[in-house]
Amino acid sequence: MGDAELLITIAHILTTEADLTEALRRVVREVVRFVGAETGAAYRVDREQRVLAPVAAYRVPKHTLPVLTSAVLPIDEPWFRESAFAGGSVTASDDVQTDARFAFELFHRFPHRSGVVVPFHVDGDVAGALYLVWWKRAERLDLTRVSLLEAVGQQLALLLRAAWRRAEAERQRAEAERHRGEALAAEARYHGLVEHIPVGIFRTTPSGEMFDANPALLEMLKYKDREALLAVSANALWVNPDDRERGRRLLDAEGVARDFQVELRTNEGGTVWVRMNVRAIVDNVGECWEGTIEDITDQRRADEAEGRAETLRAVAQLANAAAHEINNPLAVIVGRLELLRRDLTPELQAKLNPIVESSRQIAKIITHLGRMTRLQTLDDMPASPMLDLRRSSEPTSK
Repeated sequence: MGDAELLITIAHILTTEADLTEALRRVVREVVRFVGAETGAAYRVDREQRVLAPVAAYRVPKHTLPVLTSAVLPIDEPWFRESAFAGGSVTASDDVQTDARFAFELFHRFPHRSGVVVPFHVDGDVAGALYLVWWKRAERLDLTRVSLLEAVGQQLALLLRAAWRRAEAERQRAEAERHRGEALAAEARYHGLVEHIPVGIFRTTPSGEMFDANPALLEMLKYKDREALLAVSANALWVNPDDRERGRRLLDAEGVARDFQVELRTNEGGTVWVRMNVRAIVDNVGECWEGTIEDITDQRRADEAEGRAETLRAVAQLANAAAHEINNPLAVIVGRLELLRRDLTPELQAKLNPIVESSRQIAKIITHLGRMTRLQTLDDMPASPMLDLRRSSEPTSK
C-alpha cells in the first residue's frame, strides 16, 4: 500500500464509519500495518475528566492489555505539557526507556524499545494521539513516514473536531430540550394554578378589551364560558363608569393599584362588589392590565350591617337619655292635670279629658323610649320604613 492509498483508506474510514471508537480502531490497524509497528493504540481526550485515555488498540499482548486499557494521562499536569503527547508534531524514539519525552510511568509498566506518538489537536488543544510500539527493535522513522503520520494526525484532528462539534450540538440540544421541558412544566403549573385558584384573574387592554379570564372570574360574573366574557368590553362591567378612570389614577410609580374596591355587573343582571389588585405591564400584545378580583359582596354587606347596627345602638342610647330627661317633668304635668280635673265642673272636665289622655299617651311613649334596646321598623311598609317604638322596647325572646 502506498502513501496516497493509505490516506485514501483512512479518509474512507473517517467518512463512512459513524462510531468514533470503531473508526479509531480501524485507523490504528491500517497505520500499524503500513509502518510495520508491532502494536498500536489510539487515545482520546475526555474533556470533562481532563484526561487522555485509551479508546482503541491493535495487536496488544495479553499481559499488557489490563495496564493499557486502564491507563490515563492527566492533561493539565505540568509534565504532560512537556511530553510527546502535547507536541505539535510526530515524536519518535528508538530508546523509549531513557528518552525524557517518553518519561511516563505508564510506559515503564510494559517496557518496550521504540515508540512513536502521533498527536492531533483541535483548536490548539490536545484532542488525542496514536501511539505505535516496537517492543524490542530499535526503529527509526524516515522523513517520508513522519510526514505521512503527520497527515494521518491531521485527518484524525478533523474527525475529532467534527465529533466535538456534534457532541456540543447534542449537549446544546439536550439543554434546550431540558429548558423547554422546564418551561412547559412551569407553564402547566401556572395554568393549573390559574384554572383552580378561587380568585378571579383577568387581563385587559387599557381601552377595555378583555383577552384572558380564569374560571373563578366566569363564575363570579355569572358567564357560562370564557368566550362569552371575552366578548364583553370590560368598560361595560363597571356599575360606575368613573371607577375605571379612578383605578387608572390609583396606579403607583410601579404601575400597581392595590385593594381597589368597585361594583361590577354580572351577566344575570345583578351586581357584585369586588376587591381588585391591578398592575400595568407591557408584553407581546402591547400595554395591558392584569390582576386579581376577589368577591367581597358578603363582607361588604356584613360591614354595612355592622354600620347600621352601630347607628341603631346610638339611636337607642339617645332615646334612653331623652326619655330620662323628659319623664320627670312630664310626670309633673300629668299629675297637675289630674288634680286640676277634680276641681272642675263636668263640662270643663269633658274639655280637659282629651288633654289628660294625650299626656298619658305621651308618658307611655316616653316609657317605651326609656326601655328601648333596638330599632324595629314596621314590617308592612318596606318601601318607607317607620320606627315601631313599642316593639323596639319589648324584651327580645331567648
